[in-house]
Amino acid sequence: MTQAILKRIHKGQLPMHFMRTDVVRLKQLRDAGYLKLSFEPVANHNRTAATVTQLTPLGQAAIRYFGFELGTQHPLTQQ
Repeated sequence: MTQAILKRIHKGQLPMHFMRTDVVRLKQLRDAGYLKLSFEPVANHNRTAATVTQLTPLGQAAIRYFGFELGTQHPLTQQ
């Protein structure tokens, strides 16, 4: 889920590198305006790697909305 990746990015240190299955979710977060990332082909593989370089102000607002900063989640987004 894209919220889980957004939470990992928030708790991690940038730049953060991702491979394969996460790349699709990262593209969704980028398209939503939550983060900035770059793509690189992986040598000797038919894969793409992504590097998250920045969490945008909109991404930071989403983190506050989902409650990642406070250790809680918004009631509508709990699973």
